[in-house]
Amino acid sequence: MNFTYSKEAEEFRSSFRTWLNANFPREWDKEVTGDEWVQRRKQWGKTLAEGGWVAPSWPREYGGLGLSIEQQLVYIEELVKINAPEVLNSNGIGIFALTLIKYGTEEQKKHYLPRMLKHEDIWCQGFSEPNAGSDLAGLQTKAEDKGDYFLLNGQKVWTSYAPYANKCYVLVRTAEPRYKGISLMILDMNQKGVTVRPIKNIAGESELAEVFMDDAIVPKEDVVGELNNGWEMANFALSNERGIHFAQRSLKMQQEFQQLLTLFTERAASGQSYVNGRLQTQLVKAYLSCEILKSVCLRNIALISQGEETGSLPAIAKLTWSEGHQDLLNTSLDLLGEESIVKGDHEVWMEKFLLSRAETIYAGTTQVQKNIIAKSLGLPSSKGGR
Repeated sequence: MNFTYSKEAEEFRSSFRTWLNANFPREWDKEVTGDEWVQRRKQWGKTLAEGGWVAPSWPREYGGLGLSIEQQLVYIEELVKINAPEVLNSNGIGIFALTLIKYGTEEQKKHYLPRMLKHEDIWCQGFSEPNAGSDLAGLQTKAEDKGDYFLLNGQKVWTSYAPYANKCYVLVRTAEPRYKGISLMILDMNQKGVTVRPIKNIAGESELAEVFMDDAIVPKEDVVGELNNGWEMANFALSNERGIHFAQRSLKMQQEFQQLLTLFTERAASGQSYVNGRLQTQLVKAYLSCEILKSVCLRNIALISQGEETGSLPAIAKLTWSEGHQDLLNTSLDLLGEESIVKGDHEVWMEKFLLSRAETIYAGTTQVQKNIIAKSLGLPSSKGGR
């Protein structure tokens, strides 16, 4: 990210790069989809875990690397550079684990964290519901106290990784107040009361699913933190999702821009007529989006490293990335035309284009991000915004 690193960070880079050169399977440098994609991500997670490289932000006492913010950036840069796949358990390792480390019991940490690292448990996030997506505080999945366990009834939707997961960190309603009546629990997906129905996306993949709970059981020891404190923990989990992890998205977007710029330059040099001023203007706009996102990410990371509040920066980063990335991939199809829909070197761009259609919806819609930014400026939210 054009960042000047300390001697310690560069020493870490050298060590990590050496390990990657010896252990990253070079046949994985091609984009794949479907079941092969799932298995590749799972195996890569196991490989990283065996080498002790899978959890950069975790404290060492729980099996992580305990890296500084600066070293975590180096870690991300090196993985993006070799086009390494995201590990299958990224939802657990990158989001839920830090929440469990902060709020969970020592028994929960000792049991779940090692299994998460080794990909023995695959995790999904049970937050969104049919009538509580952007308005997460309106969730209605109910947990009824039955003495030594809770009985869960309700539905989750757009649950990433649910078709592959055996564990879910799930938000449920345990009292009536919107924000003070939500609890966070660990749900075993492999039980009679849980039904998973995969949702096929526009690209033909089924990473998402609906999850139905009909008298599903959660033992009391699998309640995370204090009862009715789930809203605080959900916000903590989402702050991790929208924090330093956006550096990875920024780097990948820069990488894609450079690839398209190279294609444009080569085709313009060969005199292809459709490579015109309009495409050039679109590439300039894409470059500006990349630079803005990089600047926002660096500012966000600087505040995190200083222990300061990041305010609306995560919302600005999400908005800049999702809309800018969609524009970039629109440009890729304008440049490649029919090459993006036939088998060959460029078909991956159509896959990326199709998957990007949801980027302005998941992890907080564009409208929600704008409301967050408006609130930070002292402006009223749009009608229906919360």
